[in-house]
Amino acid sequence: MNLPSPPSRSRSAAANQAPLGASQRAGLHAAAVHREGHVPPSLPDSEARQLAELGLIEVLGAVPEARFGPLTRAARYAITGAGRSRARREPLPRVLLVPCSMGKADVPAGPAAEMYVGSYHVAARKAAAAAAADGAAQVLTLSAKFGLLRDEDRILHYDLRAGQRGTVSPQVLARQAHFLGVSAGRVTVFAGRSYAALAATIWPALEHPLKGLSIGQQLAFFADLYRPSRRTGLPRP
Repeated sequence: MNLPSPPSRSRSAAANQAPLGASQRAGLHAAAVHREGHVPPSLPDSEARQLAELGLIEVLGAVPEARFGPLTRAARYAITGAGRSRARREPLPRVLLVPCSMGKADVPAGPAAEMYVGSYHVAARKAAAAAAADGAAQVLTLSAKFGLLRDEDRILHYDLRAGQRGTVSPQVLARQAHFLGVSAGRVTVFAGRSYAALAATIWPALEHPLKGLSIGQQLAFFADLYRPSRRTGLPRP
């Protein structure tokens, strides 16, 4: 019986020392907390192949695209023991969540970045963009109906607040967080209590710098970030 040979010393050294991109690090962290060790299928093929060459992830059985087509979200790779070890040494991805808004563009559908026009959302978005200006954080919108949204995600017009009947379920949020590679992220919520509570169903250790602040104080907190010349002294994230 032929057993697979252990990874060579050179391959192990490469797995430990090769620099990884932000999405690769996020993918390893997401796979490490996934119950089956699946790598998020949103990780670009080229980056996944690099991780596989380093022995940090491995191909799962049959190629999903051959069964379900090129747009499938089925898992293609699983993390290896070496990948778990590497993930423990890598920084967690940083995620900033902003809430959706009741104020929406007067169109039946459109990208998330253009759909939400409410003043609170706009202020939260400007603050999150300023906080993420160094490129070390990803900004996502937490929609009461559609869950975690990237700017380019197209959505239908709707009317729903977090906590109302029809709010996106924690199960859907968990699947979205894994797909986006942020399930193991360090999350900060730039939103009020109901949206922070919704996010906490997935990230119980999230940071909520607005906790206990009035609406006026929350807006001042946002302005402190995107207009630093008028600092009020409120704590920053």
